[in-house]
Amino acid sequence: MKKIAALCLIFLFAFGAAYAEEQNSKVIDTTAILKELREKEKNLNIREADLNAKEARLNAMEHDLLARENDIKKIRDEVAAQLKSLGEQQNKELDNLVKVYSTSKPKSVANIITTMDIDTAVAIFSRMTPNVAGKILNELGKSNPEYASKMAERLTYQPVFGDDKKRTQQK
Repeated sequence: MKKIAALCLIFLFAFGAAYAEEQNSKVIDTTAILKELREKEKNLNIREADLNAKEARLNAMEHDLLARENDIKKIRDEVAAQLKSLGEQQNKELDNLVKVYSTSKPKSVANIITTMDIDTAVAIFSRMTPNVAGKILNELGKSNPEYASKMAERLTYQPVFGDDKKRTQQK
């Protein structure tokens, strides 16, 4: 019986040592897991701080872009107002030229017109009364028939939506 008791004690001692070793390995495993989790948490915190910094920079850039967009809108409105004013001024000047040329001798006006840009000349002619424009065009035909022909063509041609593309393709 003593032998059985001694064998039981040896068995219990061996089993206890194995159990203790198993428990120690579990403690080591949980410690390693805990350490790994803390490292991941640290990395996530760093990443979160980085993302927060990037978000702050993006918000600042967005604010800057919105401010620039407002500046561009203001500049665009100013340019539009200046273009409108310029257009009105140009219309006044064209009206004054029409008055001057309408009271001048047709031959003199024809000589002046040939030195002008054709678009400007067409704008002037289109504002004149048909009687005055006809007299000047007649004199223009005598001094520069080719220019008079172009002028007459431009005065009679009224582009229709899409028609201007057909016209340029035919030339």
